[in-house]
Amino acid sequence: MKKLRTLAATLLAATALGSFVPSANAQEKVQVTFWHAMNGPHQEMLTKLVEEFNASQEGIEVVEQNQGDYSTLQQSIMASGVSGDLPTIAQLTASNTPDFMDQGLLLPLNDLLTPENGYTDELKEGVYETFLKGATFDDQIYALPFSKSVRLMFVNKTMLDEVNAEVPKTWDEVLALGEKLDEAGIEKPAMGFENELTMEYETMARQNGATWIADDLSQVDMSSEKAIEPLQFIKDLLANEHARTAGEDGFMSGPFAAGESALYIGSSAGLQYVLPGVEESGIELETAHIPVFGDGEELTLFAGNDLGVFSSASEEQQKAAVQFMSFLLENTDRWAIATGYLPVTKQGAESEEWTQYLEENPLVKAASEELEFGKAQAAYVGASEVYSEFKTALENIIINDADAATEMANIETLVKGFLGL
Repeated sequence: MKKLRTLAATLLAATALGSFVPSANAQEKVQVTFWHAMNGPHQEMLTKLVEEFNASQEGIEVVEQNQGDYSTLQQSIMASGVSGDLPTIAQLTASNTPDFMDQGLLLPLNDLLTPENGYTDELKEGVYETFLKGATFDDQIYALPFSKSVRLMFVNKTMLDEVNAEVPKTWDEVLALGEKLDEAGIEKPAMGFENELTMEYETMARQNGATWIADDLSQVDMSSEKAIEPLQFIKDLLANEHARTAGEDGFMSGPFAAGESALYIGSSAGLQYVLPGVEESGIELETAHIPVFGDGEELTLFAGNDLGVFSSASEEQQKAAVQFMSFLLENTDRWAIATGYLPVTKQGAESEEWTQYLEENPLVKAASEELEFGKAQAAYVGASEVYSEFKTALENIIINDADAATEMANIETLVKGFLGL
């Protein structure tokens, strides 16, 4: 009995001191799992920001988990949606967000975007509206912007100087550059494209006056003469070897950096992948706005991804996730400087750090300027399926010589079906 009384006294004392026996009231950190597809320098900066956020928090811990590339990430999300083992937040592409919303996987964020969760009034006013448009359905916001880019033209100034050519501002000037290279005996194409031409084609069609898909989803114009004309132009440019795609190289940044084309259109976030090769090749590099097709005005499409919170998250995880996303928005200029993406808030784009960075890095200036005339692609349920079919249609047209008007009419019909038109 004496031993039992001694043990009981010891346990009571330990509990009173908060040691030996864990307190039943001890608060565990809210864990936020974050799935992403960032690699290389992009992942290094993301990890740094995650670590900074975690160090600033007493009750939240973000655990980042790289899922590989974007395709694998989306497959992982779909598989986890079936199994019920979703992360708290993940990167989302524009075509997947409406589908995940429609399936009930994503959480509407409006009620969570409060100062108490780090989403201040300043942030609310500062996030570029066009970035939110593609993630807003029935006035409910389902994702916040994170890594956004524009299409940028990389210029081999060394090659242009060889034929005394100016940087093209229109697609007619790109064609003329190709002819100049031919005349000079330089057997290199004027333009380099990525293997996937969907974004370049849509941009040119919209520049040419085709509605494509109206912002309010009330009209679709993907098979009219204005829509088909630039597609035929691309096809002819490739057939006459005034342009090439990346082909087996995977990404055109490599061949371009090795001097295999005079120009290259790619993501502004690809600058860091172009620079090492260009320096090794001794090429003088410039960047410029993408060319304009026909008599249209400048236009570029925003690319990149957003961050969404899954509806399976607990209430505590939901609030913690918004705090983390707000932290990323507050540091959008730092993220952009380190990765080649663009600031997604007005405060970031106007910050002293970003302004100074542009002065010291003129190759980024063109991409930053394109923020002024960038447009989001239409977001709607079924967009991911259309995207897949659209890629196949372009391959049939360019590689298999299928009729462009017929193929694009089929895509237009598919889109109208999803939109109920």
